[in-house]
Amino acid sequence: MKNHSFQHYSHGLETAVHDAWITTRVKSALALATPSLGLQVHVKTLEGTVALSGRVNTHKQCEQAVALTRSVPGVVDIDARELLTHVFKPGSFPEAPNAEESPESRPQSSTKMDDK
Repeated sequence: MKNHSFQHYSHGLETAVHDAWITTRVKSALALATPSLGLQVHVKTLEGTVALSGRVNTHKQCEQAVALTRSVPGVVDIDARELLTHVFKPGSFPEAPNAEESPESRPQSSTKMDDK
């Protein structure tokens, strides 16, 4: 009974160490490619599946993070659902690509033409 328990414990420990090694390698790959990418992307690994999360400025950076993660030995799968793109700065007005401007979406000015 003790032998089975020890084997189960050592397998769990081996998996945890392997996951930590993968996480470290992915974070290093991201930081070496683009230092800001290493800071913006959070990495967690569970049984070889790497979960990427955080916010990046462009879709290209998201693709780069996934490609770099895929290149790390030991990565079984990648979950990038929590890796968000299109971060808008405060005070900017986000618009869909090729969106037509409508009167409802325009910011209201503080003075009207009729008031002059």
